[in-house]
Amino acid sequence: MARSNNNYNNKTWEMVDRRTPERKLWLAVLGAAASDAVDDSWWTKDGLYRSHNKRSADQEYFLTPNRSFFQVCYWAGLDPEYVQRKMRKKLCQEK
Repeated sequence: MARSNNNYNNKTWEMVDRRTPERKLWLAVLGAAASDAVDDSWWTKDGLYRSHNKRSADQEYFLTPNRSFFQVCYWAGLDPEYVQRKMRKKLCQEK
């Protein structure tokens, strides 16, 4: 019997998430970094003060990526150049 390539459970028609737990983790890490980079508030969600240096560092992670950035994108299954291009566009819109 042929195996279906669609992303739906044939019995319930729910989406089936085929990502590994590790990939989900690294997507969450990248998502948290992106959220921090676009957040222009001076306070964290925990009520802690975010200095100008911290805010700049959060944005620099995407604007001038290093080895860590490329590894996180690789582990998340994303193209680092695509992520950088999208984040640069978003961060430049904010200014």
